[in-house]
Parts: sequence; C-alpha cells; structure tokens
Amino acid sequence: MMTLIVPIAADKADYTRRLPQPFTLDEEGTMYCVRAITGLPLDKMADIYFVILREHDERFMLSEQLKMQFRKRQLLNAHVTVLDKPTSCQAETVARAIEMNGIEGTIFIKDADCFFTADEILSQNGVAIYPLENLPIVDPQHKSYVAVDDMFYVTNIIEKRVVSHFFSAGGYCFADAKEFCSYYDNLKNYSPLYLSHIIYAMLLDKKIFRPIEIDDYEDWGVTAIRKES
Repeated sequence: MMTLIVPIAADKADYTRRLPQPFTLDEEGTMYCVRAITGLPLDKMADIYFVILREHDERFMLSEQLKMQFRKRQLLNAHVTVLDKPTSCQAETVARAIEMNGIEGTIFIKDADCFFTADEILSQNGVAIYPLENLPIVDPQHKSYVAVDDMFYVTNIIEKRVVSHFFSAGGYCFADAKEFCSYYDNLKNYSPLYLSHIIYAMLLDKKIFRPIEIDDYEDWGVTAIRKES
C-alpha cells in the first residue's frame, strides 16, 4: 500500500478572479483534479491527500466541494490538507503534506492537470513516462524528459530539454517519504526547484528509478491553451 498525494497549491495572480483550472468541472460534473487520479489503481492507495491553499479554500469553498466529490466517487480514504501559506514549488507542497499528515512509506505524487491510466504501480522509485510521438497536441517546452536504458532503468531526467522521446507524464513514485523529504531539505534553496531535480539528485546518488509506462494520457493544460488561442 502507498499514499497518493495530489498537490494543487499553486498561487497565480488571476486566481483572485477565477477558480483554478484543476477545480473546474468536466462534462460529467467531476472536478478535473479528482478525475486526474481515476486512472490509477486506487485500491492500492492507503490514503489520498489533496493539498490546497487556505486562501483558495476560503474564496471558493474547495474543501466542501472536494468532500462532495469524494462521496460521489466513493473515495472513502480521500482527505483535504489545507496549507496556510503558498509554497515555493510542488516539492515543498508535497513535503509539507508529508509533515502535516505524518505520512510514511511509499508515496505517489500525481499532477492535477493531466490524466493517464496505469494498471500497476509498484512500491519503488519510479517516474510515469509517455512517448512524445503519441501526443496529438504537443507542448514540448513545458515538459521534463526521461532517458531510459536497455535494461529499463531511468538514467536521466531533465527539464525543458528533449533528451529522450519519453517525457514525464505527471506521476512520481518515491519508495520512502522520509528520503524524499531529506532530498527536498538539501535542495530547497535551489530555484526553481522541480520534482525532476530531486529525482536527478537521487540518480546521482545511485538510487534506482524505474519508468512507469502509462496509457490514455491527456494533457489538460495544453487543451486549455488551445481553446484560448
């Protein structure tokens, strides 16, 4: 069993005027951030934590809306963690959630602005990958890329540079939450800090990461950009 963490604590200027995109509803009335996890093997998740900002929670009543979504989807092990202040990056959001909830063991971090299906996620370090050529709409400059060797080990991950035809699909598994926090503490003064930087630092320390092959990838960020253009 592992813990699923969905960090949605970005604080953008226009969020004072509109609901953040991950909390909007799809055609079936499901919040996109909730739909984002429905392709995962949720029966393998001991707990699910959606991490949000208090400012957004109070402005848009997100906790109440999320709890209604949990009931609709019968996600009995889903919880809302509310942060009092914005974090500097996604990694800090995850670290704060781990600390506040006393999370131990394996964690799986899922981006809220995309969807994919995965039949199995093992309790080991891993990165969800998807081939760039399978995307009908491509926004390559906003992705991190993952190099995989012939033995199916991750050998490199880098932001905004195409070093492989595999890109990071927005799912990250860390076998030990405490180890993740330790690496975050060592790198927290680095700006901007991405989860890929933490993974890269672990790779340099000979930590093993496996690629997680996924299907049915949807990038809602790119879809939104296309609709607005």
